Amino acid sequence: EQVNRHSGTDYDIRPTLFLEFHGNEAGLAQDIAFCREIVDELGCERIDFETDTEGRNRLWEARHNLAYAYIHGHPGRKMMVTDVCVPISELAGAVHHARESVDRLGLIGGITGHVGDGNFHIILMIDMDDAEEVRKADELNEDIVSYALDRNGTCTGEHGVGIGKQKYQAREHGPALLAMQAIKRALDPGNIMNPGKVIDLKQEGSD
Repeated sequence: EQVNRHSGTDYDIRPTLFLEFHGNEAGLAQDIAFCREIVDELGCERIDFETDTEGRNRLWEARHNLAYAYIHGHPGRKMMVTDVCVPISELAGAVHHARESVDRLGLIGGITGHVGDGNFHIILMIDMDDAEEVRKADELNEDIVSYALDRNGTCTGEHGVGIGKQKYQAREHGPALLAMQAIKRALDPGNIMNPGKVIDLKQEGSD
């Protein structure tokens, strides 16, 4: 299902929301009626429903091609994608904060995600030869991660910790990180499994 809402700003902005409903016929009818009630109150311009597989795939194709649209729309720039997750009760505020942060820093970017679980991403198109722009992109990432952690969220909803988000682990997990480090040492005393990522024992000075 595709929901379009026309913005009241001077820009022709029409955010698109994709919703997928599951259940028996009576449950689906109730869910759809409730959805209509909500989006009508928010000024929804149009709702498109699809029930067959081919039709659903057609609707979802726009979502899947979003990243490619950004890439082709900004030649010469590199894509950077953020990844945080917050409790559903904090999601609306987090998305508004993210949009305001992108605009405040003057960056090129849009927000996407499968937000039903609180996980969302900012797609940024960065000129990697512009040191100030790269710095602003890093500032944006720090900003939204801090916002998420302050609201009992996580620094990564799906992309993983890797190397870049190790610095947030102590703040996110607190004393539980010590237990995670102990498990890592017990199961991987030689630090040969994914070394240097997620929990870097060498960096922690425990090797």
